[in-house]
Amino acid sequence: MAANYHTGLNLVWGPYDVIRRQHTVNHSGMKNLAGVAVLLLLAWLGGCGRPPEAIHLRLYTGAGLRDAVEALTAAFQQETGVAVDADYAGSGVLISRAKGDPQADLFMPGDVWYVERLAEVTDNVAERVQVSYFVPTIIVAKGNPKKVSSLQDFARPDLKVALGNPQACQIGRLCVKIFAKAGLDSAAWKTKESLTVNELGLWVQMRDVDAAIVWDAIAEGIRDSVDTIEIPAAVNEISTVVCARLKSAPHPKEAQRFLQFLVSPTGQRLLKENGYRTERPYP
Repeated sequence: MAANYHTGLNLVWGPYDVIRRQHTVNHSGMKNLAGVAVLLLLAWLGGCGRPPEAIHLRLYTGAGLRDAVEALTAAFQQETGVAVDADYAGSGVLISRAKGDPQADLFMPGDVWYVERLAEVTDNVAERVQVSYFVPTIIVAKGNPKKVSSLQDFARPDLKVALGNPQACQIGRLCVKIFAKAGLDSAAWKTKESLTVNELGLWVQMRDVDAAIVWDAIAEGIRDSVDTIEIPAAVNEISTVVCARLKSAPHPKEAQRFLQFLVSPTGQRLLKENGYRTERPYP
């Protein structure tokens, strides 16, 4: 009987035993559900629910456009979430970089000539928009201590003058034409040459040279420390700035959107606010 009674306890549950068994089962189930939830959360954090990385466009752009480009790219990123990484240099240098970089999305040198040249050599220009205009102007130290008044003064032996390297930057390429139209041979002078238009402005500011020719936008940006002398329209050369989307752009839709932003009211306003012309001053 003792053995049978002991066996009965193992086979028969009372009311309390049933409740306790149900509680154990429910508690175990909750633990399992919690474990599944943790695994799902870890999977989401591991990549399934992670927001996509921000898109970065690669822009090769003229050094003389830096002030405008910094304002434009900041506003574009704020509006779209797309970052634009700008590489600044003289246009002659930029075209080589853009030509050899499969990750390049956009090309905005100091003049349309370089875009046309890139299209001719590589057939890699998908579309372009006209952005602004550059007007060459003479700059001298504040107060014009050397009394510079015209292009002819650049031939004076007592002046230290600086010009852009024609092979490296657009301002240098245009200066050759400007002086030729004025009947002057700039190749005959001893000049300090720069790789970018920005350097020319800096040298005049530092009084390392007495005179230089820069873009009007550069002169505007340093107007507190330089004086300007206009070049007559009859001999001056206007530079037309365009931005091109490349056919090989890794992010074509975002690059096209940046082009649209450049010519939008916001883009044009930012250009003007930074001293860049959006309308051609004369033919």
